[in-house]
Amino acid sequence: MQLLKKLFGKKSQNKGIVGISYLPHGLALAVANNVDNNQIRLNHCEFVHIPNISEQSAVLRELVAQYSLDEYDCHLVLTPDNYRRVNIDAPAVAENEMNEAIRWKIVDLIDFSIDKAVFDYYSVPVSLRANSSNMLEVVVSSNEHIKELADKSTQAGLQLKVIDIQETVLRNLAVFIPENKNGVAVLYLQESSGTILIQKEGIIYLSRNFDIGYQELGLALQNSRDDSQSGIKQNNLALEIQRSLDYVESYFGIPPISGLAVIPLAENTHELINILNSNHGITARIMDISAIVDSDILLDDATQSKCSPVIGATLRYAVESL
Repeated sequence: MQLLKKLFGKKSQNKGIVGISYLPHGLALAVANNVDNNQIRLNHCEFVHIPNISEQSAVLRELVAQYSLDEYDCHLVLTPDNYRRVNIDAPAVAENEMNEAIRWKIVDLIDFSIDKAVFDYYSVPVSLRANSSNMLEVVVSSNEHIKELADKSTQAGLQLKVIDIQETVLRNLAVFIPENKNGVAVLYLQESSGTILIQKEGIIYLSRNFDIGYQELGLALQNSRDDSQSGIKQNNLALEIQRSLDYVESYFGIPPISGLAVIPLAENTHELINILNSNHGITARIMDISAIVDSDILLDDATQSKCSPVIGATLRYAVESL
């Protein structure tokens, strides 16, 4: 089974798409029905808290039965800890020799046997700097781990059709916000980790993960900068954002990205926006997914925080049709 090639399969003929992601303390689920012209309408979305990971399979079977999820194509979204990304020079070989050439290039860059790995790749935009080479972003995971997640899904009754990654599903969301044509940066923070993704017209220029989450930022404090540790973390986050913006501008030679779209946090999103705007000079705004996705339901901040990737997974065909 290939990791990313599933991303480019044919359009589903089922009722729609169910995006699912296995998280440390539960399941993220988004269900979207097909409507006309490759568009979808979100009709259900939730994070199901499951303290004991061993109970995920049983709960998933109940959800499949409750919402008839076996009538949908399943798009499984891997979390960043399920795979590694390796940036390499594109091998100068024929297309039918590419996989073998990539195997040799990444064999010493991963911490498990290449014989037990499953990988795929996508092209990185070419830098405008002199003598720049073509680059590939290789996505690598353990075949055993991917099989475990796939089996868990199919044994619950889901029709697994696509295995997706966080970078592409966040890209799917970013494509539908107004800044897409000129380029947009998206910030996605979880409790103890974060991601910044920069894309333009569907092309991913940069995706960077870091160990800063919203729980460390002291957002609930009356004046969060009074807490020295929170202030340090806020500064580090702003530095990660600014470095990413500067890198894309200088390395790829595209016009400066004018703003930052922040996917809602589980809580205190407005406090983060104020800190970035007021204290760090970063033009940030909330990226309300309810405003960019056709939906029959209301999406509160807590749901968007946990379920943004699986919502993005349901937009796959809509993005392809643009």
